[in-house]
Amino acid sequence: MNMQRRGPRGDITKAGILLAANNLLVARGQVSEVSLRAVATEVGVATNAIYTYFPSLQAIWHDLADQRLGLLNPRQLLDYDCRHCALLELAHRAAAMARVPGTVALLHTQPVLGEHSFTLSETIMELTESGLVDPRDAHDLIVGWFYGSTMLVSEGWTAGTDEIRGSSTLEQFPRIASRSDADQDAQFEAILRGIGILHAVHDG
Repeated sequence: MNMQRRGPRGDITKAGILLAANNLLVARGQVSEVSLRAVATEVGVATNAIYTYFPSLQAIWHDLADQRLGLLNPRQLLDYDCRHCALLELAHRAAAMARVPGTVALLHTQPVLGEHSFTLSETIMELTESGLVDPRDAHDLIVGWFYGSTMLVSEGWTAGTDEIRGSSTLEQFPRIASRSDADQDAQFEAILRGIGILHAVHDG
């Protein structure tokens, strides 16, 4: 979506700049493929005009990443009677978000320390406070697992090995050669059981 005919400079907003950056990122897929000049062109202003709203391109990416985390709507999950089910739903929402072009690149660029990021962390800690480990540790296990597995998939580590399963290359590694496809739901279920977050019917 080209916003060059948007109107006078007084019409520029932070939301409009984020929208322009998002459009470019979705189209190009990688943060490295989008420059501040490109964002300014998409908005329809000179590059210097962007600095009134953001000190750098990095700041745009930070706020855009936080904006995407807001799409998870984690506070909705506190209405679930089953904390285990709520966290599974959060994992499914996060997986869908990760499939949006550019999301993985955004999360890989820098730590995200914004309102939506804090809301997500607060919610995970609240959903795990009845578990067997400190909520901070439960949070780190969940976020670390999701982030790590998502990055491995995006960088081709899993697919690279899976493509040669059954080939002579892996004759000396029978377990790798015959391994099943990754099951992220099963992995996450195991983590939740490990930290003591069971289905509601098992609680008490």
